Amino acid sequence: MLRCSGLPFLPGNTFQDIGRSKFHKSHHFDQRNQVCILVDAKRPGIGGKPLLATDSPEYTLPSLYPPSYGPSRPGWLEYDRQVLCFYGYFQESLGNVDRIPYQIRNVRILYYLEDDTMQVSEPRTLNSGIPQGCLVTRQRIPRPPPYDSEFTSLLDLNINHTVQLFDRVYTITGCDDFSRRFLNRLGVAVPGAVEQPRDPATELRQQQDSAKMARRPAYKIDTLGKFLQYDRKVLRFKGVWDDRGSVFGDVHELEVLYHLSDDTFEIKEKLPVNSGRDSNGMFLRRGRLPKTFDHLPAMGASTPVTVLNVVGGGLKGGRYLNDSVGIGKADGNYYRDADLRIGARLNVYGRMVLLTGCDQFTESYYRESYGLEDFTPLYGYSAPREQFVAGRRTERELPPFNGWGTHEDSEGNCLTLEPKPPKINFRKFVAYDRCSLRFGARMVSKIQENNDRFFVISYYLSDDTISVYEIPIRNSGFLGGEFIKRRKLALPQQDPYAAERPACYGPQHFYLGATVRLQDHQFHITNADIYALRFMEQHCEEFPLSNLGKIVSKLRDAMQPQYKEYVAKHMAKIAQVKIDGRTVSTITYEALREILIELLGERIVDQEIVTLCRLFSAESEQPEPCDRELVRSAVHAELNRALWSDLERTKEHIYHLEPTGAEWLTPQRIRTIVKACKIPLDCALVDKMLQVLNKNGEGNISMEDFLTMLNPAAVPSKPIQPLNIKHDVCHFTPYRVTGKLVNWDELLAHIDLERTLTNQTS
Repeated sequence: MLRCSGLPFLPGNTFQDIGRSKFHKSHHFDQRNQVCILVDAKRPGIGGKPLLATDSPEYTLPSLYPPSYGPSRPGWLEYDRQVLCFYGYFQESLGNVDRIPYQIRNVRILYYLEDDTMQVSEPRTLNSGIPQGCLVTRQRIPRPPPYDSEFTSLLDLNINHTVQLFDRVYTITGCDDFSRRFLNRLGVAVPGAVEQPRDPATELRQQQDSAKMARRPAYKIDTLGKFLQYDRKVLRFKGVWDDRGSVFGDVHELEVLYHLSDDTFEIKEKLPVNSGRDSNGMFLRRGRLPKTFDHLPAMGASTPVTVLNVVGGGLKGGRYLNDSVGIGKADGNYYRDADLRIGARLNVYGRMVLLTGCDQFTESYYRESYGLEDFTPLYGYSAPREQFVAGRRTERELPPFNGWGTHEDSEGNCLTLEPKPPKINFRKFVAYDRCSLRFGARMVSKIQENNDRFFVISYYLSDDTISVYEIPIRNSGFLGGEFIKRRKLALPQQDPYAAERPACYGPQHFYLGATVRLQDHQFHITNADIYALRFMEQHCEEFPLSNLGKIVSKLRDAMQPQYKEYVAKHMAKIAQVKIDGRTVSTITYEALREILIELLGERIVDQEIVTLCRLFSAESEQPEPCDRELVRSAVHAELNRALWSDLERTKEHIYHLEPTGAEWLTPQRIRTIVKACKIPLDCALVDKMLQVLNKNGEGNISMEDFLTMLNPAAVPSKPIQPLNIKHDVCHFTPYRVTGKLVNWDELLAHIDLERTLTNQTS
């Protein structure tokens, strides 16, 4: 497109070039021989001497290839990450060093094939005294004059050749296997490796080192075996130091430690409470203890080895021997384990320490190693502590309780300056969280109307608290609801204002037939729910009245003198009943209760009778029936109160869980859906809903019935008044005992008195 310079650049002011025939879009890169290059790159050979020996005149390849044999790709692709390694040395003159005219320094020459660059480095030697490392950085190195217009190439490098790189001449003595194979493939003969000359500076240093005496001789005492055998094994003695002869002196109680791994002593002092001594308790720090100490040892006297037999003159060319057997060296000036025993006295730098006792490990060590048997401790050497008795911490006396708060809070306010909340038993809380035992009880009162009131006593196992709830009875005149708030309740006949913490009710105080006094109200426990009975039976060690073994043992002892006559006397109460196709001898709960009370009287309680009835029941336990309409009304009321309207999202979630559209799901899967979709229903209400939903023979729940239960608009339910879910819908369901049948044959077989009587007769 052409335009006139005097016109603005607007549509209609441009003109098309008639002679233009190509309208392609310009670009900068092109691909030739499967390589991306610049379009405007000059081809080799244009305007100069050709640099390639192949048919393709587009890339520079090494001239060492014969024609038509070089690679078609450029060097930076063909030889990427390929490096030739040569080993060599150069000679460096040392004019200022006596008797060393020069030194030999080993180098490594690297040749990078991708760009013909070179790098020279010297391996680092410890304590060499000269800067080593990279001598020549990676670059293209020009040849020496008069050929400085060219660069050093691969053909200049070979074994037993010299090459000048800048101002140094390097002699190549070897190469690695890859370099040798690469040069051989190029047709270059590579001779064998050449031995490097010896460095005179290194030889002179070795001669001087051998002539000098080593600071650390080759001989050393091996203590590793003793360390491995006795590591962390310590002999522990009790000792005293009587310092009453000095001004303000006293008898110091000490603890003497002897480390078997290195024969060192460590002495600690046991400081009494409020002694007023400014000390950290360290009497002697760890170290070897000399028997006599007159002066500091001379220099070299404590060295582990001794140099003997100096042969030769001076420090040059001489020979030195180490005393490997310790001739003339006395090591008996230090205390050893053989010097320690009860009654021995140790000279601890002028302080005489008497050993008065030891521990069990020390006794066993001396019994096995030295055959000692007498380890009677010495008494009568303890320090008089009358001056320290008054300063010892005594048990703090708490003030009487004033009635505010709880005893735990009052103790926290009195024991510390900064009040802290009482600590809870976290392990018990985790083990019994949300676990409560519920018992049904009736009030025992002189007022006739109170005797007809029914209560639910809940005992929470996580924190041992109790709450009492009254069941409302229609037209009874009592409102019902919460009767005693949840808290710990103390046992009766205790002083509530005493300083000591009062004893509280525990779970063992609640059982069927018990009478408890809570907040000046007396309750008689008449029933319990199934969970409470099952929990007490599973933990029968803590609840002896639910321990089947103890109950049967009590019955066996009472029935043994009159077993056959007593059983024959009550045979009329036994009935034959067919259960699951077999005939079983059964007895009703009421008849069994009369028999046991007649046999044991007050020695048996209702809890033990109910336990026998449950464990030897001839009937399978069935869950208590629920009112479906009441549960459905409660579910719809909870959903409406929470403004829940995510039924479509719940269906979508169910579709993702069951893409096949299953019509029946397990109860556990239904609970997972309720939690995942955040349906605002209480766990107890969910359990009741799962109980009333339609089920198949395998116990799975109908999905259609479940979705209908969650849809108040599909089938409206009857409106109900606001209710308490846990008490009105999931109300307390006591265990029904009336009419229960007990397997009489299984009970007698468990008592097992017939075999006992037979063995006694025989």
